[in-house]
Amino acid sequence: MRFRIATASVLTACALAGSGLAVSAQAASADPHTPSAAAVASTAARPKCPYPYVCFYNGNTMTGKFKDTGYWQKLGASRKAKGALNTRHDDVAYVRFSNYPTICMKPGEGWAFNGAHPTQVYISTSSKCH
Repeated sequence: MRFRIATASVLTACALAGSGLAVSAQAASADPHTPSAAAVASTAARPKCPYPYVCFYNGNTMTGKFKDTGYWQKLGASRKAKGALNTRHDDVAYVRFSNYPTICMKPGEGWAFNGAHPTQVYISTSSKCH
């Protein structure tokens, strides 16, 4: 099982399709701190994830949003999330799973979980994954 980086538009497509774990990456916008125009257009039906949050989604339903840094936060209702989006500009977010290794979401990055079960999120003040 492998995760691949996905922008918000791919995250939406995967959430709607509910298919396998491999996800194609979309072209990035010129500014690495803002989502691409395609990503913004494709998420119109889903509640917007405001800056500076890491939001978890199940299809077009936001299951939770987190912004505190420095400690592991339990996901609660977001344990059934199908994906997440990190809107923070300079902070990475780590996501732990019950059935997959921890991932690191870079600033502005979205992920489709496709079968992995998230349990916790840690928002770091670092701008790079370690």
